Amino acid sequence: MGRRKRRTTLPVRKRRKSAFFRCPVCQHNSIMVELHEKEGKAVIKCFNCGLVEEIEMKPGETKVDVYTRFFDSYIERAEGA
Repeated sequence: MGRRKRRTTLPVRKRRKSAFFRCPVCQHNSIMVELHEKEGKAVIKCFNCGLVEEIEMKPGETKVDVYTRFFDSYIERAEGA
């Protein structure tokens, strides 16, 4: 007599989150945010078009928070010019 076939469980794959953000200048996902918490600054670099900007960082901010503040200020400046 044979046994019942056991169900095999497949491991769940986690999706990797992208480390890059969309550049407001060239529209590529090539922005990298570096946090320098000791100095209270964040450096934003685009590897495609060469955009580099340094922003004051508030305590407790993450990369996403810094990027959204940068993006909003860049769009504001572009509309005002």
